[in-house]
Amino acid sequence: MATPTPASPVRPLLWLLTGSICISFAPIFIRLADVSPDSAGFYRMLFAALSLFLLMRLKGVSPFMQQKTLLLLFLSGLFLSLDFMCWHRSINYVGPGLSTLIANFQVFFTAIFSYFLFKENVSRMFIGAIVMATFGMFFITGIELSSLDEGYRLGILFGFGTAIFYSAYILLLKSAMNHQAISGVSAMLVVAVTCTSFFGVITPVTDSSFMIPDAISLWALVGAGVICTTIGWSLISTAIKKTTATITGLFLLMQPALAFVWDVLFFSRPTEGREVVGVLLILSAIYVGSYRR
Repeated sequence: MATPTPASPVRPLLWLLTGSICISFAPIFIRLADVSPDSAGFYRMLFAALSLFLLMRLKGVSPFMQQKTLLLLFLSGLFLSLDFMCWHRSINYVGPGLSTLIANFQVFFTAIFSYFLFKENVSRMFIGAIVMATFGMFFITGIELSSLDEGYRLGILFGFGTAIFYSAYILLLKSAMNHQAISGVSAMLVVAVTCTSFFGVITPVTDSSFMIPDAISLWALVGAGVICTTIGWSLISTAIKKTTATITGLFLLMQPALAFVWDVLFFSRPTEGREVVGVLLILSAIYVGSYRR
């Protein structure tokens, strides 16, 4: 009998590469969509929920979940909604590149929350990464933050709000997946439905409109929901089971790096040499901060 051919080690890397490229376009799609930040969150997660439901049906994934798992996923969806509220506003103020870079500071907030909640140790390497990231931010924004205009400062604050809420989302999602072995597709479907419901309520409250003004905005929102959320994260969640954490961390750094590149290429973001140094410092810090032995 013929020996079965082992799975190619290259395939998971291609999945990671493709998934990372897909999610790097999320802030670009949001910037292109001529809708309010909360309306963008509604349509993004609506299209994600519809495509995730279709994917779940095609793969024959069981929708059964325990009550506690469902509650944890619901809470994680609420924090992801708050994350999107901050991130979409940050994109409007400081652009897709910098907003995504700051959002990836979630690595540090996740570790800090884990230290206080789960008593996980914080290494010297992690403390060094925080110092490195701080210097990187100063290279980009300058030391005198008061000299920045109010919109730019707001964008930075919203970016850090994104990182905090995203880290809470990650911890709750991890708790749900640890509590019950469920498919990532079904878990993300619950999260997407929660986000869609949240923005369905909050959008009118913030005096925003559900009107999509043109075809470009429509396709940008479809791209954010289907390409970035469903396809991108489905590829990544499949690949991370078959690659090391170190390789995964390196590939996921492509998201903030490419988002910054797309910002420069598509929106002509003025970039100086010191800002490039700052970006490289922050990317290095994020990688070091997420490293686990």
